[in-house]
Amino acid sequence: MRQTIRRLALLLPLIFLVPPLDARIYRWVDDGGIVHYSTTPPPAASQREMRVLDAQGLERQVRPAPPTAEERARDAEARERQKQEALQRKEERARHQAEVVAREARARQLHRAYASVDEILEQRDRRLTMVENTLLLSRDQEATLRRERERIAAQIERAPADSGDLQRYRSELADLNQRIEREQLFQQRQQEAMNAIRGHAETDIRDFERFVVPNRN
Repeated sequence: MRQTIRRLALLLPLIFLVPPLDARIYRWVDDGGIVHYSTTPPPAASQREMRVLDAQGLERQVRPAPPTAEERARDAEARERQKQEALQRKEERARHQAEVVAREARARQLHRAYASVDEILEQRDRRLTMVENTLLLSRDQEATLRRERERIAAQIERAPADSGDLQRYRSELADLNQRIEREQLFQQRQQEAMNAIRGHAETDIRDFERFVVPNRN
């Protein structure tokens, strides 16, 4: 009986030393290569990979080591790059959608304005003819003003220095020069208008063939 009591007395401390079944056991190797087991995390566990074992020594969980400063910087750079790429894709989609809307609006405009490419050419030619006629009138007017200027200039040369008409001739000559200059500026604007008409017609023909003709076929 006494021997049985002594055996129980020896077993009791061991029972209290056995961890409960759901307790976690931590295993780690220190810098000297020595393996340690404990029910509490190792002192430097926060900076290393951690493998959590159960009471039977089976691995229950692996906690990776926290990223280093260099890894965090790379992750932040990757996230920023992904953010920029996503923003760029969004802008490209928006730009593409705007282009689609613009093309559709352009197609409707051309469809209402013209029945065919020939109609665009006819309208271009009518506008050019109107501008050319105005341009010819201005050139004729300039030629008339130049002849008048030559006549006044000849009178100034023949008039005596003390002639009372000399001042009037000079005033008329200055006025003629201004009128000739205005006609030249007008002609320049008419030339620009003709170039604009041609360019506008070329654009209409190109867009008509791209946006309207395929839909009709």
